[in-house]
Amino acid sequence: MRSFSLRNRLIGVGTLVLVVALGLVGLALNAANHRSAVSALETRMESYVYLVLAAMEVDADGRLSVEENFADPRLVQPGSGVYVAVEGRERRWSSRSALGQQLPAPAPIAAGQTLFEEPPAMGGYYSLRYGVGWQLDDARLEPFTVTVQVDPVEIRQQTSAFRLGLWRSLGTAGAILALAQVVFLVFVFRPLGRVAGDVARVESGQAERLDGRYPRELDPLVRNVNRLLDTEQSNQQRIRNALDSLAHSLKTPLAVIQASLPPQDGAAESSAQNAVDEMRRLIATRLERAGSTARRTLSEPVPVAPQLQRVLDSLQKVHSRRLIKAEVKLQDELAFYGEQRDLLELLGNLLDNAFKYGRGRVRVTGGVVEPDRSRPGLWLRIADDGPGIDPAQWSRLVQRGTRGDERVEGHGLGLAIVTELVSAYGGRIELAVSELGGAEIRVTLPPL
Repeated sequence: MRSFSLRNRLIGVGTLVLVVALGLVGLALNAANHRSAVSALETRMESYVYLVLAAMEVDADGRLSVEENFADPRLVQPGSGVYVAVEGRERRWSSRSALGQQLPAPAPIAAGQTLFEEPPAMGGYYSLRYGVGWQLDDARLEPFTVTVQVDPVEIRQQTSAFRLGLWRSLGTAGAILALAQVVFLVFVFRPLGRVAGDVARVESGQAERLDGRYPRELDPLVRNVNRLLDTEQSNQQRIRNALDSLAHSLKTPLAVIQASLPPQDGAAESSAQNAVDEMRRLIATRLERAGSTARRTLSEPVPVAPQLQRVLDSLQKVHSRRLIKAEVKLQDELAFYGEQRDLLELLGNLLDNAFKYGRGRVRVTGGVVEPDRSRPGLWLRIADDGPGIDPAQWSRLVQRGTRGDERVEGHGLGLAIVTELVSAYGGRIELAVSELGGAEIRVTLPPL
């Protein structure tokens, strides 16, 4: 499973932080608004207390009376949500707004005390009790408790309206900030995306260097990548030149040794000549194998179909008398990410064995391994209708110099060379029974 990109990670983390921060701000503002609304209500309730005290009269016997000509109509309108009561020892007075309402009877408090209470969670009223000591003509103090009760619906509506507007505003601000963050990060990471695209083109063989225009901060990265690519290409060329020079240098001593041999009149001379021929063949093979290790890591993709057809054309001419029919079924635009000569050698050795041992049909199929990768691998199946291969002999046949049938021409190197090639590319080679009745060699090369 592919991990998230840096840009997506930053967008995700930034959005999460933004949501949490705006959520905390919203909760704090909502709590502050609630406290402010309750504080304003308490002040207003105190004003109702003073309004009632101004309209209250107490006679010499301590009986109270209230002139109900209040300037605030909510005190005289039944069910208005604002209720005032005065509790004395002799009489209790309630505002006309309390008519028909079942209000809790508050307990009296001492003169000079003020007690404000918020409603419980299960319902109730905001309550403010104010203790008063009324001095009579005989200097006695008559205690009274003025109670103001307010329906919490008013506060709920007020805070609910504020909360709705607050979350709408914060949501809009959050969406704008998130969009700005995405635009900012896309703009900032665009050069990195361009570098990644150019590197992918180098990986796929469409380009040899990073030649785009990049920000100053990416110049060291681009410079070092190009230096690495140049160094790899230079090292590859030096290795190939050294191998060519070695091969050329060995030709002369071998020619001198071969020329100094006497005519092949006996077994000794024939053995010496065979040793020289074997030495020449081993040198050529080892040089070819060593050359394959000098392949470029980011070489251009080699189309498989043209190289396969090239090998088949050659083998059809060599085995023209046997009239072998070759069937090819490859995935469209199948490519090999390696050296062209390695692909030709792999196909050549496997198909050569198939043509040698097959009776009349050879089938080649192939496809892509992990096509979503920039340098995907491939799989090949080469089958024939010959006698097949005994699985018990497979480990012996992939060794150098081992032949499956001494009656068939060859040196017993084909499968060994293929095995070395496949191992060099980190792949695997397997033996199976072909649907045609013979052997099927399965080669799988992983993505690079």
